[in-house]
Amino acid sequence: MTETNDLAMTASEQARREVQLDRSQYYVCHERHVFHRYNILRDSPAFPLLFMDRCYDWQFEVTGDVPIISRYNGFMELVCRDSWSERDVPVEQLGKEIRSAVAAGSHVALLVSLVHTDGTPYLTEWLVVDIDDEDTVYYTKTSPDPNFRADRKPVPFAKLTESLAYTEDGLVPVTEIRPSAVIDRLVGLAPLDAFRAVFAEFGLRLYDGRLSRYVTPVVVGVDGIDRLIADWERRADGILAEGAVLFNDQSRLNKHVQNRFQPVQHYLHYLLGEPTITAALGEELCGEVREQIGRMDAALADILKFSSLLVQMPRKQNFDLYLKYLRRLRDTVADYQQTNVRIQLTLLK
Repeated sequence: MTETNDLAMTASEQARREVQLDRSQYYVCHERHVFHRYNILRDSPAFPLLFMDRCYDWQFEVTGDVPIISRYNGFMELVCRDSWSERDVPVEQLGKEIRSAVAAGSHVALLVSLVHTDGTPYLTEWLVVDIDDEDTVYYTKTSPDPNFRADRKPVPFAKLTESLAYTEDGLVPVTEIRPSAVIDRLVGLAPLDAFRAVFAEFGLRLYDGRLSRYVTPVVVGVDGIDRLIADWERRADGILAEGAVLFNDQSRLNKHVQNRFQPVQHYLHYLLGEPTITAALGEELCGEVREQIGRMDAALADILKFSSLLVQMPRKQNFDLYLKYLRRLRDTVADYQQTNVRIQLTLLK
């Protein structure tokens, strides 16, 4: 059971929050903070629409634990423009910063330094949602394992400062997530109106009969995934010779592949759950969407299965199996993108 400090919460509300906390793990950490605000605290069903452009044109990243990044990310552009505020503060001022932000209706994301079980250090973020008069801070964190999740978990402020990551100057990086009037408006509209408003907000257009971002045609392709496959092929012998897959590469194998596409799955499920949208899509296209959701679910499940096998037993046979299913994901993505283009062209008529 997720740790929570809200004892007055009803059983049904706790169950809803558990479902949302489980869903939030499929977003990257900075996206989870806004997810928390709109899905866990406010139950805003239209939130998945903010990921309607995320499945196009993947760029390969050769370093880091994130292997592919979409060129299109209207959601984070909006958040950075309308809601995000970053600064470095002395730890002596951090309590005041948190109190000021919470009083203004904001949340605060803090960078935390932890160590994996294999000894690999890593950074993550905790979302601070409140602070009381006794300097107890309440924070939320997500994890695939419900036993390690926290929902409004209390921690003394002094204890919190022991886990924080600091800059080279000894300052604390603080990200304030302020209320966004634009996001409030978008997720508050009726479903079909919300779809069209998000489409316009992200700069998507129908231009000369094609889906474009402003006047540039949207690129539909999988070149970035092809480059990822080629990179694993190039590195396979070295990884197998080491006899272990480091945590950074474990994230590249599965976690940061899953969270590229799962938010788009939530978006597609939202579309199929709204009668005004399904009526506009029509029975044939709705059937195509259901098929693509199923194919993507299967492809992601295979990536999880065979990446786990490879991590547990780093052998050539298991690497070959993982690459086989990564290629299958690549083929799935190509069709998945085309279906989303048809959705957007249809709903903008």
